[in-house]
Amino acid sequence: MKLIKYSLLPGLALILCFGCTKNFEAYNTNPNNATQQQLQYDNLGTGVFFSQMEQNIFPTAQQPAFGDEMYQIVQNLCGDIYSGYMGASNNWFGGVNSTNYSMTPSWYGQAFGRAFLSVMPAWLSIKKQTQGNPSLQHIYALAQIIKVESISRTTDMYGPLPYKQFGAGGLTTTYDGQDAIYASFFTDLDSAISTLSAYVQNNPGSMPLASYDLIYAGDYTKWIKFANSLKLRLAMRIAYADPANAKKYAEAAVANPYGVMMTDADDALLQSANGVNIHNPLQIICFNFNDIRMGATMESLLGGYKDPRLSKMFNPAVKDGQYHGIRTGITITNVSLYADPFSTLNVALTTPIRWMSAAEMYFLRAEGAVRGWSMGGTAQSLYETGVQTSFTQWGAGSASAYILDSTSKAAVYVDPSNSANNMSSGLSTITVKWKASDAAETQLERIVTQKWIAMYPDGQEAWSEFRRTGYPKVFPVVVNNSGGLIQTAAQIQRLPFPQSEYQSNAAGVATGVGLLGGLDNGGTKLWWDKKP
Repeated sequence: MKLIKYSLLPGLALILCFGCTKNFEAYNTNPNNATQQQLQYDNLGTGVFFSQMEQNIFPTAQQPAFGDEMYQIVQNLCGDIYSGYMGASNNWFGGVNSTNYSMTPSWYGQAFGRAFLSVMPAWLSIKKQTQGNPSLQHIYALAQIIKVESISRTTDMYGPLPYKQFGAGGLTTTYDGQDAIYASFFTDLDSAISTLSAYVQNNPGSMPLASYDLIYAGDYTKWIKFANSLKLRLAMRIAYADPANAKKYAEAAVANPYGVMMTDADDALLQSANGVNIHNPLQIICFNFNDIRMGATMESLLGGYKDPRLSKMFNPAVKDGQYHGIRTGITITNVSLYADPFSTLNVALTTPIRWMSAAEMYFLRAEGAVRGWSMGGTAQSLYETGVQTSFTQWGAGSASAYILDSTSKAAVYVDPSNSANNMSSGLSTITVKWKASDAAETQLERIVTQKWIAMYPDGQEAWSEFRRTGYPKVFPVVVNNSGGLIQTAAQIQRLPFPQSEYQSNAAGVATGVGLLGGLDNGGTKLWWDKKP
């Protein structure tokens, strides 16, 4: 019950703060961090806010009392399970909760809070301190990139957001449509890439934020490459909603002199540095809370493909030494039946939290090539390089035999604790080996299926790509408690807006609902979800 206990604490802050944008900075500035005089030295006045931003995109134990529980609510019991990566092994609220589409208010509002109570206030502080000072625009540019990384994840959970006017003050904050939010992402990324590129050219080897950056230790060349990679990711997200701009931004990202991520050394990893201790919350959630296990779709695909990454990502079940995943949305009457019989995550406290990988970029480029975009390689070469890059990342050896497998397919799923949860139909039939003669849609499924495997454990990004493409074929929930609001076959499309927004920003959230194009529930599709 740790999760329930701690989820109430940030909820109180949300009720107090969401509608009062003029108070964000006061709520999120620790007066004990530094004096005004100290802020003048070594970029401390802006640097301290970068750590705050970076630690709240994937919530970590920045707040020791409930840091792991916050990650659990924001990431694990949302994208991680909706993507099929993991399955919940507990039965909160009597087994009726967000895992089976009875959307839990104290859960679904927390991602909104991480963005608008932690990331955005820190960004606003950096903006205010750098505004009007040309010599500090490189610092603001980095803040812009991190902001886009954060809010892109948030808008892909909810849709419209009170974003572009953040910090303007007032008791009502209107929402922006997701199309406008995405347009601003590309504008911000282009500006940031240009600013940082100029700074690197004029100041080679300079790393002014090395003491504060937990991702790349202040290396702007890597941040430029990350920004291009994020641009490519977001361009692909709008491929069905705005194909012309998707092509334009994707090609520009790849053609940029710094390019996108190419090797595992380029990967964006949040890890301990500069006196800040980062531990991986998945280790706590899996082994201390005993609340999460391998997902059933993961078992089906990795097991069916005889994928050597299986043992790198998960541990064999204690009970029989085999790999077993849990389906999402099942009825758990006895939690002990979903502990030892199922596979734990192969994760340690010191495992870095991966924001983005080079492998993902190869698969995005492969999809672009299938679409006829200029991606710097053929679809087949990019696809196969993506597989090998993922193998290298996971220490799984050579992928040469794996990429030639033209027969292995997803395996039938058997729940060792309850046969009612078995899955033998509707499984993916896609194989690993690339076939140039396949239809474009079949090639797309092959690419996205391998990208889905490679992006583990970032379930949020995997859930977004599943919604965009329909791939891979993620197992639907067994029990659907949405009352008809969410279709079982289509699966959950988004999170409802937080209840606190209805309480403190009623007029504002009404504009958000109006921009949704549907009701404020989990069954309404997002703007970019336009695949025919």
